[in-house]
Amino acid sequence: MNKQLFKVKLAIPMEVDGKEVAELELRKPTAGDLRGLNLVQVCEMHFDAATVLLPRISKLNERDILNMESENFAPIMTEIASFFVDTKH
Repeated sequence: MNKQLFKVKLAIPMEVDGKEVAELELRKPTAGDLRGLNLVQVCEMHFDAATVLLPRISKLNERDILNMESENFAPIMTEIASFFVDTKH
């Protein structure tokens, strides 16, 4: 399977697994990654949807997401929403 990976520049670098991360790599979700999620909520950037989806498509875990600076949330979720509306992905 060909995994499509996309990088998101973080507004504020964060620590993940003891290392500073300035750019987060996201894998384009498969249908299985979306199980149990409401696609509209994912596209509308609902936080609860993000806490389920992000660990499935990135190296972040739930604790990383809960501790994330709020300035990083919008760019990450905008990239995820673009997977469903932008034909370039």
